[in-house]
This record gives sequence, structure tokens and C-alpha cells, in this order.
Amino acid sequence: MSVRDVATRLNVSPSCVYQLIESGQLRHHRIGVGRGTIRISEEGLNEYLQQCEAGVEERPSRRSPRKPLRHLKV
Repeated sequence: MSVRDVATRLNVSPSCVYQLIESGQLRHHRIGVGRGTIRISEEGLNEYLQQCEAGVEERPSRRSPRKPLRHLKV
């Protein structure tokens, strides 16, 4: 996939994808001579997404149980 394809899939700008590549967070291949072109494999993208995956934990409620309202007559 190209940088633009990955940016579209992640819903980010291409410059954000370049930053991920530069920081080593997103594996890529440079093809061609000179600067060449950058390609990201499906596996490389999936690895990055797994690293970013946040676990959702069940947290107990911080709210204390409601106390009966004594000033109201029902």
C-alpha cells in the first residue's frame, strides 16, 4: 500500500503516516533508486494497529449509592 492508502485507512494525513514511519512505529519498504517510493505491507499495518490497540477494562462505578430523599413525601 502507498502512504496515501494507509493514511486513508487510518483516517489521518499522509504526513502523519510519514511520522509513524520515521519514528519506527510503522514498518515499510523503500522501493527504487534514490529516494524511491515507500510501500507499507498489510502485515506492517496490522502490526501497528495491534500495538495501538487499547484494552477496555471494566471499572467499578465511582458513584456512591443513592440515598433516599427524606424531605420528599411520596
